[in-house]
Amino acid sequence: MSGAGPWLLGESQELCPEQVSLVRQHLEELLSSRIFAGSKRTQDFLRLIVRHTLEGDIDGLRERMIGAEMFGRPVGYDTGSDSVVRVRASEVRKKLALYYSEAKPNHLSVRIELPSGSYVPRFHFESERARTADDTAAAAAITETVAPRDGNPSFGPVLPATLVPAQLPMRARTRLVAAILAGILLAVALAGYFVYRKWQSNPTAGRGIHSIAVLPFDNLSGDPAQDYFADGLTEELINDLGQVSTLRIISFTSSMSFKGTQKKLPEIARELAVDGVVEGGVLRDGNQVRISVQLIDAAADRPVWASTYVQDITSVFAWQGDVAQAIAEEISTKQTSQAQPRVARKGPVDPVAQDSYLHGLLLRNAGDCGPAIDSFRMAIAKSPGYAQAHSALASCYGMLGESGRMPYQEAFTQQKAEALKAIDLDDSLSEAHAELANTAMTLDWDWPAAASEFRRALQLNPNSATDHEKYAFYLVRTGHPSEAIAEIERSVDLDPVSGSTFHAEGFINYFARQYDRSLAVARTAQGLNVSLGDWNFLLGDIDAEKRLYPEAIAAFLKSGDGPYSLGHLGNTYARTGSVDAARKLITRLEENVHRDGIGRYEIALIYAGLGDKADAFVWLDGAYHAHDVGLVYLKVDPCLDPLRSDARFDDLMRRIGLAKE
Repeated sequence: MSGAGPWLLGESQELCPEQVSLVRQHLEELLSSRIFAGSKRTQDFLRLIVRHTLEGDIDGLRERMIGAEMFGRPVGYDTGSDSVVRVRASEVRKKLALYYSEAKPNHLSVRIELPSGSYVPRFHFESERARTADDTAAAAAITETVAPRDGNPSFGPVLPATLVPAQLPMRARTRLVAAILAGILLAVALAGYFVYRKWQSNPTAGRGIHSIAVLPFDNLSGDPAQDYFADGLTEELINDLGQVSTLRIISFTSSMSFKGTQKKLPEIARELAVDGVVEGGVLRDGNQVRISVQLIDAAADRPVWASTYVQDITSVFAWQGDVAQAIAEEISTKQTSQAQPRVARKGPVDPVAQDSYLHGLLLRNAGDCGPAIDSFRMAIAKSPGYAQAHSALASCYGMLGESGRMPYQEAFTQQKAEALKAIDLDDSLSEAHAELANTAMTLDWDWPAAASEFRRALQLNPNSATDHEKYAFYLVRTGHPSEAIAEIERSVDLDPVSGSTFHAEGFINYFARQYDRSLAVARTAQGLNVSLGDWNFLLGDIDAEKRLYPEAIAAFLKSGDGPYSLGHLGNTYARTGSVDAARKLITRLEENVHRDGIGRYEIALIYAGLGDKADAFVWLDGAYHAHDVGLVYLKVDPCLDPLRSDARFDDLMRRIGLAKE
């Protein structure tokens, strides 16, 4: 805190009302700054520890108590193996240090510090005496009371002797001093005017835009059948901007939740915690596309950059690289080294192939992977070198395989083939690398290769919420729960109003054995105005591990009759001693295996619940040969705990590359 003058600690003494008010006011300034605005969880952490301190509740700031209150941990949880509070505190310390390194010390009357190794913040108040002394010293350094040789102090400020020669007569010296002072004041006024004009021409220069949401482009054609085209261009622009590593770009799914909204831009920006908003309109007329786009400073609710592009339909995607580069230059940010090469490689695309691709994106985003695959195949048939279509096709096969809607080995083999084709055509596609990473887990059980591909994907697009989510599942499957939780939180920060992202966060916490926290995530999502989907399966898993078996059974019954739900329902029946009910579900799952090839892992779960280890390992071995996706959770699935002490379990872990560390 050098350069700020003496500061008084407010931790060991009772704060007066004025000091409490200063702290609260400064806290809001901190939380609304660009440094803290990008992470709601970091904001919440700082708010929590300051509130407890101001209320005198220092006992509530122990690690376990913070973990219980903020992260839903049980009060007696093992803090040694769960570092979530320490990780969040470290982030707060870094952000505080960054904030104060940029702040002007003379403008601060209070500072907040979080000492290392402590969760109790300290408040530093500037001493009024020190401030007065500093002001006096500063004034003396600039101007001083004149004490001329005749002892008359009436001339006020003095200028350096080199500017006011002592040999001049008194009246001449006075006129010269006045003239010089007038010149200085004029120069200051002119400088202020030009600074103001510069700020007015670029109001973001001082504050800076560090986070952006691209809102769904308006379809200006008046034909609802053209919505897919405007939505597709929006998604592609988000992907291009996502490659700018110094920006935080809100994901497509969260942006699409504001399609057709009547909310004003500042309100949307506050909900998404962004500094800037990009909006635009698309008009398609025959073979030409007219695109208008503007970047808006969210705080001032005023445009800072706008442009209009007229493109031939065959080269419409080329404009996105120009827009991404223009926005990056406008806000004085540095592009990643990967962004420009990818833009340069975007050549003309057959309009029929492009339409098929955009239709496929719309279907995939709605979860209709079957029809989406048909659209992507049509795009590839028309344009075999369409890398994005191969990548999107890979993602659809992965979704079908992991959801059990397609035989595992078939789905994952197709996923890998399409991901490799996409990378061969364009190595800069982050999605393709993430899909290849998934197949390294599910098809090859090559965990080091998966880690390498995930890192490559996130290097190419650090703003991909989907890639962060996939990497979080990799981390939890390999037994790194704290890192997985941190990774899924990054995904939530990039996709803050998406039910699917919260759903993934709930499962990450479940497999990390943080059941109360997983439940808290579900409740948080239910309190938001987002599309939630079916949470019954996750709620059933949570209740089962909390030994709330009647509630778990009720939830699984509501989650449908798919093999995953039946397997976990059967496991719960087995734990409660309902043997007949459990065995009936085994029979149903065996029929599913004969018909669709799905359900071996789930049958093993039921036998594990029944305590029948021999049959459980028979079905787990069958799952191994079928490349059942359930095996990627072998290291962390709570339902398999009764088998972990058996040597056969260690052998299976070794065969799929998850041997004990």
